Amino acid sequence: MPRRLRFAAIADDYTGGSDLTSMLAAEGVRAIQFFGLPRPDALAAAGGEYDAAVVCLKSRSIEPEEACRLSVEALERVAQLDPLQWQFKYCSTFDSTDRGNIGPVASKLMERLGVPFTTAIPALPVNGRTQYGGYLFVNGALLSESPMRDHPLNPMREPSLVRHLQRQTSRRVGLIGWEAVRRGPEAIRRAMKEEAAAGVEIALVDALTEDDLDRIAEAVCEERLLTGGSGITAGLARFWRRIGLEPFGDQPRLGRTEPGVLVIAGSCSAATLRQLEAFAGAGVPVSRLDVAALMRDPEAEIARLEAEVRERRVAAAASSMGPAERRRLLEELEGRGHPAEEVRMTIEAALAELARRIVSSHGIARVVVAGGETAGAVIEALGAQAVEALDTLDPGVPALMTVGEPRLALVLKSGNFGRDGFFPNAVRYLEGL
Repeated sequence: MPRRLRFAAIADDYTGGSDLTSMLAAEGVRAIQFFGLPRPDALAAAGGEYDAAVVCLKSRSIEPEEACRLSVEALERVAQLDPLQWQFKYCSTFDSTDRGNIGPVASKLMERLGVPFTTAIPALPVNGRTQYGGYLFVNGALLSESPMRDHPLNPMREPSLVRHLQRQTSRRVGLIGWEAVRRGPEAIRRAMKEEAAAGVEIALVDALTEDDLDRIAEAVCEERLLTGGSGITAGLARFWRRIGLEPFGDQPRLGRTEPGVLVIAGSCSAATLRQLEAFAGAGVPVSRLDVAALMRDPEAEIARLEAEVRERRVAAAASSMGPAERRRLLEELEGRGHPAEEVRMTIEAALAELARRIVSSHGIARVVVAGGETAGAVIEALGAQAVEALDTLDPGVPALMTVGEPRLALVLKSGNFGRDGFFPNAVRYLEGL
């Protein structure tokens, strides 16, 4: 009889789900990752073969009602595998607006699972995201003073996550401070009980180090539902290893394919901009999407880019740009009758169509994508439905292999993740498969 699934996660975007899967794989936990709502046959095939299942949605920046609907549908589908524990996974920078979608989705999942109290643990110290006193810091700077303040979809200008989350939900939000965390799992559990007794339903938990996350993981290891970033997932996986739980199976392999790597960058984060500069500095030509031309004639601009990159060993294309350039472009296009959301969706669709053409027409089976929304569009265009993790290239950035057809090796990077030399390193890794 298949053993019960140990863990299931619902992630609010594709790169965020990959981040979580990489943390599990790094600790020997075999996870299957689904892009979009998993089909019943795919879920049935996963039963008994994996330790964990991760469902990646594109729900971070859509209407809260639709995000809740998709998240509950994902939960109900994966529930047939009877996971011991659930996580709602969102970004370690708490990407959201005053309307959601973290608060609404967390609340709906609590309701569906019959959970009166849960924790919110966004910290990811390995990538510079820490929480103290309920305030989120990015590489030592308050969230509101970090590059996240200029995020094109979810500008983060409120550093107090207690205040920010409380605006998103009618459930009472509280805080388990670092003083409790540093004292260990028992103190954290006592603090959780005290918060719940005081009427708190969602408690943010401070964390400054990986050791803090290990203490928190031990404290929440039997909780039915938790919410947070991939840092707490890694802490749980380390805890499972410490208590002797054995992983399943072996890693998948790509097999013989055509040479070449496709690199698509749609993120406008400061990290991705630095990485693209380093990529070009390493001698790799990066073709730039002409957004103004795209809005005039999408097919002509996609065809131009395809012709430009298709014969290269590393076919690289990007729409990324800095905040000032992006503002000027959007103002110009708004004056021509193209609102910002239309521009964003057109860019995503163009990059996804470019990826589809390069992969289907030229046999490329190795693909790197930077940017959560871009990754979602590209994965849908390529028809990939599920993946397993191979290795972690940078903290939170795994190399992935598709399960079934099409057979692809993928690296999906959240815009803010990765070191400056990420792209050349990812290309070298994929070329070695």
